[in-house]
Amino acid sequence: MVAVVVEGWILDLYPSCTGGEMVVWVKTRDGRCVRFADPWRRSIYVASDYASDLEYLSQRPEIKPFVFDVGFEMRIERITDFASSQVLRLALRDMRRAERLAEAVERLADWGIYRIYNADLMPAQVYLYEKDLFPFAYVRAEQNSGDCVSWTLLDDAEMIEYEIPCLKTVRLRVKVAARRKIPSFEDPIQSIVLEHDGRVTELSGGSCEGDLLRGLVEVVRRVDPDVVFTDDGDSFTVPYLVRRAEVAGVSCGFVLGREESVPVRSAVNGGRSYFSYGRVLYRHPTYRFFGRVHIDVSHTFFFDECGFEGLVEVSRLCRIPVHTAARASIGKALASLQFYRATKDGLLIPWKPVLAERPKTARQLLVGDRGGFVFEPRMGVYSGVGELDFTSLYPMIMLKKNISAETVLCECCPDSSSRVPEVDFHVCERRRGLIPRVLDVVLRKRLTYKKLKGEASDPEAKARFDARQKALKRILVCCFGYLGYRNAKFGRIDSHIAVCAYARKTLLDASKMAERRGFEVIHGIVDSMWLQKPKATVEDYLDLCREIERETGFPVAFEGIYRWIAFLPSRMHSDVPVLNRYFGVFESGLIKARGIESRRHDTPRIVSKCQEAMLAVLSEASDAESVVSRIPHALQVLKRYADSLRRYEVSVDDLVIIKFLSKNPENYEVDIVQSFVARQLAEEGLHLLAGQRVQYVMTNDTGEHAPKRGLAVQLTDSGMMCDTVNYLKLLISAAATLLNPFDCSETRIAAEIS
Repeated sequence: MVAVVVEGWILDLYPSCTGGEMVVWVKTRDGRCVRFADPWRRSIYVASDYASDLEYLSQRPEIKPFVFDVGFEMRIERITDFASSQVLRLALRDMRRAERLAEAVERLADWGIYRIYNADLMPAQVYLYEKDLFPFAYVRAEQNSGDCVSWTLLDDAEMIEYEIPCLKTVRLRVKVAARRKIPSFEDPIQSIVLEHDGRVTELSGGSCEGDLLRGLVEVVRRVDPDVVFTDDGDSFTVPYLVRRAEVAGVSCGFVLGREESVPVRSAVNGGRSYFSYGRVLYRHPTYRFFGRVHIDVSHTFFFDECGFEGLVEVSRLCRIPVHTAARASIGKALASLQFYRATKDGLLIPWKPVLAERPKTARQLLVGDRGGFVFEPRMGVYSGVGELDFTSLYPMIMLKKNISAETVLCECCPDSSSRVPEVDFHVCERRRGLIPRVLDVVLRKRLTYKKLKGEASDPEAKARFDARQKALKRILVCCFGYLGYRNAKFGRIDSHIAVCAYARKTLLDASKMAERRGFEVIHGIVDSMWLQKPKATVEDYLDLCREIERETGFPVAFEGIYRWIAFLPSRMHSDVPVLNRYFGVFESGLIKARGIESRRHDTPRIVSKCQEAMLAVLSEASDAESVVSRIPHALQVLKRYADSLRRYEVSVDDLVIIKFLSKNPENYEVDIVQSFVARQLAEEGLHLLAGQRVQYVMTNDTGEHAPKRGLAVQLTDSGMMCDTVNYLKLLISAAATLLNPFDCSETRIAAEIS
């Protein structure tokens, strides 16, 4: 019997078609991709207060179709437990049916009799946790025929300077011979375009779609890419091609992955709308090319924000297959990192969150249930203001103060000397929490990447380190909110309250230190302060940073001194300041703006471009007083944009307004523009759901729907007349945001461009 021994990088992994093996593809240095099928049984765990209940469960016929093997093991059941307890392990015949088994177990007894663990994790993630592997890990794999794979890890997920293999990539696009303005799945293919190896292959011509699709399969097989990029691949391109393959009768041979016997099929489950962080979002079904990585660049957070380097960093550290990481939310990535750490600790992962909030008095809620500390900004324009930012303050608090679900108000240390300010919660002294241990590696790696970015002279290295630190920053931004998220497996609101209390005290203490040194607090919010002191130097600010860091224990970064900065009022109430709405320019010339039109996703591009160009003109002023002299030049910029709008010399792309549907179009009681536009699309065959976005242009429609005045971008043509009056109003409003603080009224602005 000849053993297969390979060294390379883990590219992709997924359950086999039988659910009894994990298929792993390893990319070797010589460019080959080797397939391993590892016999492996994924398990779920069941706990109960009585061993007899577990014994009874193990014999129940209802679970027999799902279960390959049963046994008892010692595991830590709850995150608050110190000792292991006996639980029932149910190994599955098919690793993909874990939740089906969990549901069957749940039906066998009253609620609470059986507590179920590790049931809703992705099989590939569980495999990575148990084998201590990760995507793009450099490994040695050895397997005799039919035996389990022996893995030797030659890499480390915490490594900074790691190697990514040379990957073959293809970009797949499709052109549709649409019968109407909006392509549909029933329209025939016009051509298929593949970009690879620096050249373009376009498949077109002929009357047989089957030949066209077979040609696509053949090109993909010949090029043999590791990564396939698509635009709207999950929402249109791939399902459209699948549908055309079905119509042409070639669906059985429509294989775009490396599994020759597994064609691309229509998604079993459709997309879904869901509510998260105050917004309704929509998630499309995903399409896998088994053995290759499919990245839909139109629907990926980490790739869009941080590029391929950032995506690989998240995939490696959080142990999520790259295909999944490309579509994962930040919370899902953070949760995976927590689950890995829990698995290594022998801690079970609850199927449904079970940690409840501790009972509190009304006074405790009044004192503790608040957010971060805020110094209301002083509206107006200031010169010589310095900005100080705590570095990852909330994650640092969780790390240094040992804040975790099991450590705050623990049962073992009621007399702990570690007390949370204001609320007087005690913090465990016997153990280090799960959350601090998870954040430790993320914080260390990000700080190292930032340092290397600053030291790098090579532009490629600088960009690589920047992409990786940005990806980790997204996880750190999410970690605090996830601590209090109702669906977090290891979250608890008491810990969330404790972090806020520490943050409030830290900012308040820092402000007092600044005032003792003669600084005046112009504004402060959560983890940032804007300070002013006559004739203060950079060294004065750095001295203050060192004192704050020494006294609070948390690192502080000095962002710089502004030549001038404007803190803005509310649009609704001109005498009320807004916490995060300002713009200014540092002494270095760098412009910083928050909360203004150019920072909003729904602002038309023409408005954003105009405001950014005006701000660039204003930024040339050396201080607040001299900004006034730049106003006429800024108004000239505005006039150029207004004139181009009046002459209809603006592209449709620059006029697009993007809105998201908060409900299905038919459920809107008041007919607003986005529901109206969604119905336009529905009449053309494109049906949108809650959480999806609509893109439209304001038009000069004076007919029945004049108040709506929105035309879907997909329906625009060269003869369309945009609503210049309303677009001019948007331009003037954006200009007023910048110029009102300098006593340039909206009336004057309108007169200048009339």
